[in-house]
Amino acid sequence: MMRTRHSALAASLMVTLVACSGGHEPAVPTVDATKLDVGNYSTEPLDVESLRQPSSGAVREAIHIGNLTPIPFEYDSRFAFGLDYPRSQIITPDEPPYPDEFGIDLKRNQFTTEFPGLVAGWRTHATRRLNSGTGRNIDTYTARFDSPDNAQNAASKMWRLAPGDAHPIDGYPQAAAKILPPESEGSAKIYAWLAHEDMLLIVHITDPVSRPIDMSDNTEIIRSFYGEQIRRLQTYSRTPLIEIAQLPLDIDGLLSRTFPAEKVTSRTAAYPAHVAVSQTQMPVPTKAAFTDAGVDVVVHGGAIVYRAKDAAAAERLSAAFANGVLSAEQPAEEAAPPPNLPTASCSPGDPDQSQFPVCRFTVGRYLVRISGANLQDTYQRVGAQYRLLADQN
Repeated sequence: MMRTRHSALAASLMVTLVACSGGHEPAVPTVDATKLDVGNYSTEPLDVESLRQPSSGAVREAIHIGNLTPIPFEYDSRFAFGLDYPRSQIITPDEPPYPDEFGIDLKRNQFTTEFPGLVAGWRTHATRRLNSGTGRNIDTYTARFDSPDNAQNAASKMWRLAPGDAHPIDGYPQAAAKILPPESEGSAKIYAWLAHEDMLLIVHITDPVSRPIDMSDNTEIIRSFYGEQIRRLQTYSRTPLIEIAQLPLDIDGLLSRTFPAEKVTSRTAAYPAHVAVSQTQMPVPTKAAFTDAGVDVVVHGGAIVYRAKDAAAAERLSAAFANGVLSAEQPAEEAAPPPNLPTASCSPGDPDQSQFPVCRFTVGRYLVRISGANLQDTYQRVGAQYRLLADQN
């Protein structure tokens, strides 16, 4: 059933892309950016350095690692769904992994005390079913430490602290793994830790349905991740520790021209396309759509900006969103577009569901999704973001 649904999604996406790329491109009405209402919002590029925080450099290194981290469906096609609710995948000393099975109180910042030397890393999450409670889930953590010794110390200590029965991983004699059988109406959990040079590679598999647990299959999943991750790390050019704090925050100036976030967080950043795919709930069709559109960078700020290879590609990517193949959610109710921007597609939101109005529009090679407090505010944000990008084509 999963493979059928997976195939249907891919087929739906290909119909969308072919329909949008075949024949003549539709004429796009000319937009006079000066007529767009921007309210009190600035249309000047942002000084990105004003966003810098003590952990900003580590965030950039985490994203660098994320670009070398396989998305679960890339080594096991059964894990076709991604994050089922918003969470940060960034790993830094300020945002360490969440090893709740060890009894570590993250609010007291005990992680770096128990496991010293963490530099940065990336987490992935995937499920076999759209509803994560109805199938196996996998989380992987690829974390850099400041030395091989500290990576090995973390792997060994986590193994000692975790409950469960020891289990070998064929082909990886240095890996440490444990199985925690399901309790009454609970989930089975399989953990594995491997120190590879100065990297710690962690796998968590949670299975709420299988009885008994097929450890041969789970072991093969762990082996597949380790093999693919180690292969990709061969190209990892580590930023020297002394230089991490000053890593540049932007990619080609696009973050400076993205509508600023009201509250800067670790997610306020520019992401390579591969990293952006790993953050989505529907990574399989999203990767296909990004590849078709030539997306190379996605920026998360007060708006989400996707940079495609050209204007026609940006329109195809917008159509993929419009047809619902990149989201598990039902297409939203439509609202009128902003004045003087008839090409935008907007939704009024639903206050009862805590859903804000949102608009989607293209500016040359850029696709933008942006939300506001109400529809008028959203229109003004659209106007400001359009002007910020209008001269970048």
